[in-house]
Amino acid sequence: MITYWPDYCKSFRCKGSGCIHTCCAGWVIGIDEDSLERFKKDPEVADKISDGCFTLREDGRCPFLRDDNLCEMIIKHGEDYLCNICKEHPRFYNEFEDHIEAGIGLVCEEACRLVLGAENGFELVADDGSKMDIPDYVKHVFDSDMPLSERLREISGGKRAGSKLRAEIFDGMEVMDYKWSRLLAKIIDEPVDEAAEDKMIDENEKEFSNFAAYLLYRYKGAGRFAAEACYLLADLLVKGCRMQEVARVFSCEVEYSDINIDEALETFG
Repeated sequence: MITYWPDYCKSFRCKGSGCIHTCCAGWVIGIDEDSLERFKKDPEVADKISDGCFTLREDGRCPFLRDDNLCEMIIKHGEDYLCNICKEHPRFYNEFEDHIEAGIGLVCEEACRLVLGAENGFELVADDGSKMDIPDYVKHVFDSDMPLSERLREISGGKRAGSKLRAEIFDGMEVMDYKWSRLLAKIIDEPVDEAAEDKMIDENEKEFSNFAAYLLYRYKGAGRFAAEACYLLADLLVKGCRMQEVARVFSCEVEYSDINIDEALETFG
């Protein structure tokens, strides 16, 4: 099947040693079966595998991640030697009957920079250069005839959790990093009113439009979830956080936990 990508994906390149938040630390790295069979024949790799995953070091880093944040496996054997999850991260794929819609996830700092910084939204382009219209549920977020805060109200179906309740809902999910809980506590202790949320969203329209469009695209039109995520990030910006960093942390905490993303989509369905 043909695979379509947002056009900003063609600019994506791993930052390697320049990445501050490496994807090679702090995560369980599961190995696909084909790669596992191949790795078992390589003693240097096989010794660092346990229960189908790489055995992380005590500091949570992959055993092949060097001190300069480069991958020893790539340096010795090339990228094709990697297992699937290492080759594909941070890419995601949504399969439909006749095509695949792919993209890059915000948990990666370079992907986050590209997604939030995209000018005039995005086009869906296949490797052969053919294009596909973006879905209507994504297109509406880029409608400039009304403020983005009003578009989000429409996308959410007019539903909106209060600042404190919203933060409590996300704080009640599985915690990946307790720094996230400390950020949410700032909102719970001193909630942000809707007017301040809307003002922050409209003042940062490009980034919030791109963030909402990314969520709508990845989660097939989950409008309420996309809107509530925007409001949550707006609250954190009011508290002094930076957009790109809180979008990345949100993705890490919510999207990259199957439990959390399922709960979020169900709660804000």
